[in-house]
Amino acid sequence: MTIYQHGASADAEAAQATLAAHVPDRESGICPACRTAGPCRPANAAANRLVDLGLRVLTPSPTRRVPALLVRVSPLLTYGWRRRLGLLPGAGGG
Repeated sequence: MTIYQHGASADAEAAQATLAAHVPDRESGICPACRTAGPCRPANAAANRLVDLGLRVLTPSPTRRVPALLVRVSPLLTYGWRRRLGLLPGAGGG
């Protein structure tokens, strides 16, 4: 069992290295390693291997924190705009 775990982690590292090397260019969409339109076959194979191992293909994006001032002010802005546009009950009725 330990040998399998070691082999799986080596496969995962190799797959992640392949994905890192085969990132298509943002403007042209061409893989710099293969010179073909991305995603290329090696990148697809590496992604499939990570999925087979039960690992994430993409790194999770960091969560963006909302500033505390914006959290306190945004309900007031929403209420103000709804009142200004006459979307509240009893507002702008005459």
